[in-house]
Amino acid sequence: MLALALRLGMTLHDLREQMSAEELMLWMAYDRQSPIGDIRGDIQASIIAASTLQAQGAKVTTSDMMPQWAPEKVLPVDAEMEAAEGEASFRAYLQGMSVA
Repeated sequence: MLALALRLGMTLHDLREQMSAEELMLWMAYDRQSPIGDIRGDIQASIIAASTLQAQGAKVTTSDMMPQWAPEKVLPVDAEMEAAEGEASFRAYLQGMSVA
């Protein structure tokens, strides 16, 4: 809804007050087919950047050129070990359930 409000020059409050639920559902369906937000421009720019670099012999992909707006979360070593132990315990439980 934020992208639609931005594109229409409205606040979220204005959008909720002035747009029917039916129209909002139509906009949501349209957004799935043809994105309303800035991601579309990022995709187009990454295609152009990758094509330009590939023409010069660089081994890059379109996804290499996409901006990363939110950094990936890196789990601390302890959290990774905890997750692995939890997964092992869960698998053992499931295997025990399948034998019974």
